[in-house]
Amino acid sequence: MFLAGLLSAIAGVALFHTALARTVRANPSTEIPFSRNPGTAPAGSIAMRAVGAGLIVLAAALLSTTAWFWPFIVILAGPVAALVVILIHNNRVARGRLAGNR
Repeated sequence: MFLAGLLSAIAGVALFHTALARTVRANPSTEIPFSRNPGTAPAGSIAMRAVGAGLIVLAAALLSTTAWFWPFIVILAGPVAALVVILIHNNRVARGRLAGNR
């Protein structure tokens, strides 16, 4: 169960972050909102995020049989990294707008 959970976590986080990278590239000068879909969503990115999230939840369920802390690590690691990427992108877009207004 541990190996299946670990593989599911890796696949889920990889899909989730691949979709995020495609979305960031598709919106180079637009901020990406946290609570809804971005203005430009590449084909398949929403489905990739959904499948990735499902695999992450499956991994948390499978890893919870091993130790109590694994689900927290799996569920927090992927989304926290995604939030950091979105914050960096949005900050870069905002700085670009400010530099363009000078």
